[in-house]
Amino acid sequence: MYKIPYYDSTSLEGEERVEGETIETKMERIIQNNEPIEDGAPIIHTERKEGVIAAYNIRTDRFEIAADAMDKVAASVTAKRDEKYGHLKLVEGNENENTETVANT
Repeated sequence: MYKIPYYDSTSLEGEERVEGETIETKMERIIQNNEPIEDGAPIIHTERKEGVIAAYNIRTDRFEIAADAMDKVAASVTAKRDEKYGHLKLVEGNENENTETVANT
């Protein structure tokens, strides 16, 4: 007895395919229209006196950079939380004081 293949249907849809421009036609278009070359990689070259940027240095400890970034994120999240819910602590504190004074009398 042979196993009959069963194919699941899915609701996933792929992206519509778009034909890209070849490098030859792109260069021809840029030369004929005198367009500036807008796309490309960012320039990471720095002056020798400035040194090497830590993000591009292969000898940099990536964990330290990631830890510093996460500290900044945590600080901003804490600041937003205090900004959003800071007034609730004051209201809750006043309610607790009122209930304690009522319970004592």
